[in-house]
Amino acid sequence: MPAFLKLFAELRLRATFFVEGWNALHHPEVIERIASAGHEIGLHGWVHERWAEDLDDRAREQLLWDGTAALRLAGFTPVAFRAPGGYRGGRTLEVLSELGYRIDSSIDAGTGMPGTTPEIMLLPGGLVGVPWTWDMIDFWQYEMRPDGAQKPGQVAEDWMGLLEAAAERGGLVTLIVHPFVTGVDVERMAALRRVLEHAIEHPRIDVLSAGQVPALL
Repeated sequence: MPAFLKLFAELRLRATFFVEGWNALHHPEVIERIASAGHEIGLHGWVHERWAEDLDDRAREQLLWDGTAALRLAGFTPVAFRAPGGYRGGRTLEVLSELGYRIDSSIDAGTGMPGTTPEIMLLPGGLVGVPWTWDMIDFWQYEMRPDGAQKPGQVAEDWMGLLEAAAERGGLVTLIVHPFVTGVDVERMAALRRVLEHAIEHPRIDVLSAGQVPALL
């Protein structure tokens, strides 16, 4: 986490940190450090459950209420939600709307395929959808790729290629990085910096937090 905060400060970027409700109870000082640096706080389930696969609608509803309450009691107002594991599952959008969320950065099963360019969309309940693709996630690149784990330089090249494709067609790229994947490795952090600097310097790319995306609609 400190490596991310240092990098974003140096590049003057505002990010959205999706944190579990459990962390609001056990590590509020870390979330406070993130928020004090000007970043947004989003909810990411309770303890990173398999959101769509292992929970039913009632359990998802309960954890959304509990996770949101934990963050609010700790003094943070979550602006967005991203389902652990990525897929939103049933009732998620309805409950997010009831809780006053504006943004959902989850996807439906069968979407998010590598190489595609998703679009910002309006979702039921008045939420704005900020979707993503698997190939823009650090864990997928380093741990899950069907053709084998990539080296940091390869990941940077792949991500910059996806950025260029999106800039050419006009579309969204949602970059998802984790402290325990990218933040613990110097070479991976260097690759992330290279990608972010490329995006910042690109004349047709705006680098935004999740909370800034709805203004584009």
